[in-house]
Amino acid sequence: MENRLREFDFIRAFAALSVIAIHVTAGYVAANGAAYVWNQAMRYAVPLFIILSGFLLYHVEKGRAPLSYRTFLKKRFNKILWPYLFWTILYVLYRERRQWGEWLSGDYWQPFLLSGKHLLMGTGYVHLYFLLIMLQLYMLYPLLRRWLEKHASSFLLISFAVTLFAQTMIYLHQTQVLVLPSIGIPYVSLFPLWLFFFAFGMAAAFHKDAWESRIADKLIPLALVWLVSFAILLADSRLTQTHASSIKPSVILYCFGSYFLLYALALRLKRGRHWIGRWLDWLSTHSFMIFLLHPLMLSLLAEAAQLFPRLWSGTAGMLLLYAATTIITVLVTHLLSRYPGFTLIGGVYAGKRKTKQQATISQ
Repeated sequence: MENRLREFDFIRAFAALSVIAIHVTAGYVAANGAAYVWNQAMRYAVPLFIILSGFLLYHVEKGRAPLSYRTFLKKRFNKILWPYLFWTILYVLYRERRQWGEWLSGDYWQPFLLSGKHLLMGTGYVHLYFLLIMLQLYMLYPLLRRWLEKHASSFLLISFAVTLFAQTMIYLHQTQVLVLPSIGIPYVSLFPLWLFFFAFGMAAAFHKDAWESRIADKLIPLALVWLVSFAILLADSRLTQTHASSIKPSVILYCFGSYFLLYALALRLKRGRHWIGRWLDWLSTHSFMIFLLHPLMLSLLAEAAQLFPRLWSGTAGMLLLYAATTIITVLVTHLLSRYPGFTLIGGVYAGKRKTKQQATISQ
């Protein structure tokens, strides 16, 4: 417990709540200005999760002898591969539920073939590409660790160049400046787009004390940097009509502005002992399951609008939908956490004592 980084518990909890906000507001942005701003303000969420994954993984491994490649992959993949399989199949079955009758009447292999296709592409549901990205980054981690420890500057410079180039290409494609060829898998699922976020997280853990001392008391300057980066993102999204994408250079800038601001806020927050901190600790511990589960809860709640057409309408309806999605996801997660088998699908068993550091590394 002494080694637990509560500031990262808090940041991870914020990121989990932010992902829910992105998915809730997505259906409102076209006609609601508040939804548009809220949606864009949360665009740091997925890159931030990747930064935290790189940070926490290296922080745990730092100072230890490296595991063999096979042992490392077995350890990491057990934490993410089984949840990826389970949730892809579940979301495919949910998404294609109108085909169940056809499948049961003779086309038995179709759901397996369809699930296999989505597993390879990360397209089982809107958020599952993240798990495919993490599988790729875990495969690269032992090499990245050796590179970081031998030559940190080239490690950061080259990984940044790779990610900036890859994201710029996607951005130019989105703005119709050029046309990228189809490669049979969504570009969003490929690791080069996200490599620098993971590499930066590792480097931040490598130089943790230096980073922390530089930002701990610079809340106002960091807030100004965040505000400028957010203004740039809003202008970019509006001018280029790329508001639905988190893959573009302005999001890279905004993500790091958000990361340093949240880091400074979390360092202040962890100094106190109060109920907000305890709730954020819990959300961080269960953030992986909240991430996996919330789109299903959101989809089920959205379907309720067929019975009550005005239930989620307008800004008030959007806020109500966000609150309902968050609360129900948290309650279901809490109930499921009572069962040991919950760990196999990405959850944390409430009866098993573990540090928050161990729980949050599961991504």
